[in-house]
Amino acid sequence: MDRRLRYSERTRLAAEGTLGDFEHDIASEPLRNAVWHVLSDREGRGVGESWMREVQAQCVRHFGWPNKGVFAFHVREGDSVEEFLDLLEIAVEAGQKRYRWSPPVRTSTGPGSKQIQGFPELEEELNLLFDRHRFGYRMKDGEVQRIGSPALNETVVGPALLAVQRQGWEEVERAYREAVAHQRGGEDERDDALTSANAAVEAALKAAGLQGDRLSALAKSLRNSDLVPSELKGVPEALDALLKRQEALRSNHGDAHGKAPGSPTVPQALADLAIHWAGAFIVYLAETSASLEVAE
Repeated sequence: MDRRLRYSERTRLAAEGTLGDFEHDIASEPLRNAVWHVLSDREGRGVGESWMREVQAQCVRHFGWPNKGVFAFHVREGDSVEEFLDLLEIAVEAGQKRYRWSPPVRTSTGPGSKQIQGFPELEEELNLLFDRHRFGYRMKDGEVQRIGSPALNETVVGPALLAVQRQGWEEVERAYREAVAHQRGGEDERDDALTSANAAVEAALKAAGLQGDRLSALAKSLRNSDLVPSELKGVPEALDALLKRQEALRSNHGDAHGKAPGSPTVPQALADLAIHWAGAFIVYLAETSASLEVAE
C-alpha cells in the first residue's frame, strides 16, 4: 500500500478513536529513537553534513547550549516535550534551505558543485512517525500543531490558515497562528490560547468590514450585516450568542487582563474548543465576505 494512503487510513482510524488516545505530555523512548534514526540517516546522504551542521548551529543559538555535540542527547533523552518539538521544527526548517553539493566523483564533462535543497520530505517523514507512535502533534509548513483529533485539525485549522491568505487579513493569520502555537504549549499556555483565539475572531470581524472596538459591538454589527443570511430564522442571533460566549471565555479564563492568583487551570478541551470554533468562524467570515465582494 502506498505510504500516503496508509497514513490517511490511520488518520481516519485515529479520528474514530480506534487507535487509542494521543500522548501529548511524553515523547516516548521508541519515538525519540525512531526520530533520531531518521535524522542521523540523512546526515550521511547528499547535503546531509551541511544540513546537520546548520541544525546543530541553530540549536546552539536557540537553546544556548554550550556546544553542538549535545544535539543527539536532547533528541533521544531529553525530558521536555516542548524542547523536542522545537528541535524538530529547526530540523525541518533547515531541510528547506539550499546547500552547496558536489558529486562524489568528478569528471571533466560532469557537473560541478551546485545548490540543492536539503530534505523537504522530512516533515512528512516525521508526521508518519508521530502518527505511528500516537504522538499528539503534527507538523504543517514547518510548524508543530497540537491535535486532539486529526479530523478537526484537517478540516478546521488547515482551512482557517488557508482562508486568511488574503490582503487585509494579516492580523487574523498572526493571531490564529499564535492560538495554535499556544495550544501546543501545555497547561501554562492554555489561557494564552484562549486570548489569541478571541483576538483572531475580533480581527476577522474587522477584516470582514464590521465596525466596533469590542467583540460585543462587532457582534451587533455582524447581526445587522449582509454576512449572515437573514432568511434563515435564528442564524444572526445564534452567531451573536456564540460570539458573546467566546468573549466570556476570554474574560473568565484567558490572560488578556492578567490572571488572579489561584485562578483555575484552563482545561485543554476548552482551549481546543475555542481554537476550533474560532477557526470555523474565520473560514465562514473569509468566504462569505469574499463572495459579497465578487457580487458587488
